[in-house]
Amino acid sequence: MRALKWGLGVLAILVVAVVVAVLTIDVNRFKPQIVAAVEEATGRKLDIAQDMKLSLWPLGVSVKQVSFANAAWGSRPQMATIGEFTAQVDLFALLGQQIKIDRLVLADVDVLLEKNRQGQANWEFQVAKPAEQVAPSAQEKAEAKDASFSGLPVVSDVSLKNVKLAYRDAQSGAKNDVNLSELSVKQAAGGLLATKLAAVVDGNEIRAEGTLGSLDELMAPSRPWPVKLTVTVPGAKASLDGSIAQPLQAKGLALKLGADIPDLSALAGKFGATAPAVPVSLQADVKDVAPQRYNLSGIAVKLGDSDLSGSGEVNLAGAKPAVKFDLASKSFDVTRLMLKDSGGKSAPAGSSPGGGSGTSAPAAKSDGRLFSNDPLPLDGLNAVDAVLAYKAEQFKAPTLDVQGLALDLVLKDGVLQLKPAIQQLAGGSLGGDVTLNSKSKALTAKLNGKGIVLSDYLQKSGITDVVRRGGATDLALDVTSQGASLRQIMAGLNGRVVIKVGEGELKEEYVRATLPRLADAVGALSRATAKTKLHCVVTGLDIKAGIATPKALLAETGSLTITGDGTVNLGTEQLDLRIIPSSRDTSLAAALPPVRVRGMLLDPSFSPDPAALAKSVIGTAAGIAALGPLALLSPALGSGGDNAETACAKAVALAEGRPVPQSSQQPAQQQQQAPASPLQDLRKGLGGLLGR
Repeated sequence: MRALKWGLGVLAILVVAVVVAVLTIDVNRFKPQIVAAVEEATGRKLDIAQDMKLSLWPLGVSVKQVSFANAAWGSRPQMATIGEFTAQVDLFALLGQQIKIDRLVLADVDVLLEKNRQGQANWEFQVAKPAEQVAPSAQEKAEAKDASFSGLPVVSDVSLKNVKLAYRDAQSGAKNDVNLSELSVKQAAGGLLATKLAAVVDGNEIRAEGTLGSLDELMAPSRPWPVKLTVTVPGAKASLDGSIAQPLQAKGLALKLGADIPDLSALAGKFGATAPAVPVSLQADVKDVAPQRYNLSGIAVKLGDSDLSGSGEVNLAGAKPAVKFDLASKSFDVTRLMLKDSGGKSAPAGSSPGGGSGTSAPAAKSDGRLFSNDPLPLDGLNAVDAVLAYKAEQFKAPTLDVQGLALDLVLKDGVLQLKPAIQQLAGGSLGGDVTLNSKSKALTAKLNGKGIVLSDYLQKSGITDVVRRGGATDLALDVTSQGASLRQIMAGLNGRVVIKVGEGELKEEYVRATLPRLADAVGALSRATAKTKLHCVVTGLDIKAGIATPKALLAETGSLTITGDGTVNLGTEQLDLRIIPSSRDTSLAAALPPVRVRGMLLDPSFSPDPAALAKSVIGTAAGIAALGPLALLSPALGSGGDNAETACAKAVALAEGRPVPQSSQQPAQQQQQAPASPLQDLRKGLGGLLGR
């Protein structure tokens, strides 16, 4: 009992001693030392305008009206001002040589971070070179260790109120403002810290709430540091849940990300951008697999009615970022993700209705050309290396509605390789291989389409209903070029294009609906095209240095055959074509003159061929024979057994560079004989029509 009394007495004496010490200590006598220490460390002046106050219970210190000087070149005298700073310390922990802060308050804080035009930052301090110090002895180290406080400070409650942070860069013109109305961190169950934040960043309100691991574990983690936060801005909500093994080094990430945006357009508008009006949701798991390499799994994205799922990897450790993704969609509709222009048509997301980028701007003046001369963004191909594998069960885009899309993309050192494959495109299929080199500006493209039903494609794409039914189409394109703009690429194009359209049904008035000036030039075309049957359309083009020359050019309806020759200059976009209409109906043949097509691709002109009119070769075999090999396609020179199907077969052979098939009544032996002259070639090759 006596020992207990002595113990209580000693404790009482200690408490009285502490109270007397607190009441008699004048903390303001330390102000000059604090100011001098800060100035020595930073080269800037610290001003504490009011007296520092020391409270007994709870034990703490508070100070008001503190300011820290700005750089000499700064835009204002103070870099930072603090209206109030209060720290309350656990007395008994302090007696045990441990710093435990029960409450830390910062209020009315104003901080300016700025750079001048020379790139100097006001947070870069001119620190005096420290004096050379003598290394302490082992005894001094031991004494210092015995007298020091153990461990890191433990903070139970942090409260920041009315904190303003501004950033200004005179070089770039960058400007950012953060107004923090509230930030609180309080001790919660399980050693966690409950966090709450309310701020306005560049005029946009942000709120966050959740739990974090303790400060002890943050500074010296013995296990993964837990993170669970929910961040909201007007029109969006994001979540972060998981842990970080080494939080200060941002290593050992095991996080689940989530986002929910009811209206992407409304959210983008708050940041001065434009976006489609669709709801968006996102989920993904993020882990780091190596320094600056991150694995994304469980990706699940919904954009309106479109979906995207898969996995990927982001590598930031190299000279430039590298990404690799394997993604898939059940349904993806690009048209739903495009903005609407003033006419109600889709425009790319990110562009303004007037064609700008979020701001209204006058439309660029057209130069009357189809192919743009604007530089292609080829330099962007060097910004990142990428590998993408994408599959979609159903995919929609402007003029495209397909099933079974597969896309393989490889971008390496500025060389883009793209391999699309479509299983179902309007009843047919499409595949290809495209390579674009950003350094040499070289392009290689191959596309092959089979059995694409033209009527279905045109009608689903909303282009036209000129083909009312059928029209299965094959496409073969094999071209190369080089150029920094689409116009330059077209001017340097080399290769070939073959298009074959099979049997179908035309809209009766298709000529006047699609080529009104051609119909005006040849008045008899209306009567010649009254029947809606389409046997074929065949186009075979040889392209050299941007000049496209028809190897075959045929449109066959049974009652009307249209063929032609000439050139299309893809570089200048100038047309120089001759269209030769002919008919198996002798009453129409004499009323179908050749037609000259000239002008530009966007503004062609049609007129009867004056040379043909002057020579009176309208509807005659002599006039058609001027087509050379293409004359094989005209019924005026075909044998009696030739029909529309035979003409189509001949056109396909010409387009593909194969031997022209025999007419139904043409002896094979006669076709194989070498012609003595072009006229004899036509006569023998077409069954001797001109020799009767």
